[in-house]
Amino acid sequence: MKSKRILEVEKYIKKNETVSIEELQDHFNVSINTIRRDINALAEKNSVKKVYGGVKSINNSNQKALDYSERNVSNYKQKKEIGKLASTFIEQNDIIYIDTGTTTIHILDNVDENLTFTLITNSLDIINKATRFKNVTIFIIGEKYAPRTRSFTGIKSQSIIEKFNIKKAFMSATGINIKNGLSNAELEENLIKQTVIRQSETKYALTDHSKIGKATLLTYAQLNELDYLITDQPPESSIQEYCHKHYIDIINPQVG
Repeated sequence: MKSKRILEVEKYIKKNETVSIEELQDHFNVSINTIRRDINALAEKNSVKKVYGGVKSINNSNQKALDYSERNVSNYKQKKEIGKLASTFIEQNDIIYIDTGTTTIHILDNVDENLTFTLITNSLDIINKATRFKNVTIFIIGEKYAPRTRSFTGIKSQSIIEKFNIKKAFMSATGINIKNGLSNAELEENLIKQTVIRQSETKYALTDHSKIGKATLLTYAQLNELDYLITDQPPESSIQEYCHKHYIDIINPQVG
């Protein structure tokens, strides 16, 4: 039983690349000490690496974590639908931020190419899609390209973003729950996301149902900072109640 659980823990960490100890404890419904022993066992065989607050998969040549293209396949139809819903909020002369991610990538597919707006992004794919628009002004954030996430990052990006008055921010997350808010697993991207949230008037989170109720290593915003949660199906009742209490609109194909 123990060996089977450790194998499942290893598989889960490799799939998600970086996870928190709390997430593992909740997912496998065991004590914190049990999870720590499992992590120690995996670390001894050089399968994972312990990091602050969690654990990270070690990417050997035959143990490659899910890259962008592989993640983009998961729930693809749902992600396209979420992107379509989000696109309806983009209006003439908006100043918007579109986050990197496998859901946010679909937003511009549904926007009128004659629309005039200002776009801020750190996503290579968003930049490429935006070039077909006739009246878009594009600001690119980040000095260093990360092939795995197809995004640009860099410490100087924070100070640049602080100069923008963003009207609408369309954010991605690898986990959303009440306790941990909106989370991701990449430190440099997390710093950019934090700054975007502070500088934005209206905040939208785009995520499919598989991410809701989960948390990953790094929180970049609390759930009550959102204005809209755009997803593919109604979340669990506790999330719905929280959103109603904090005036967060939930948008999905059934109610959007």
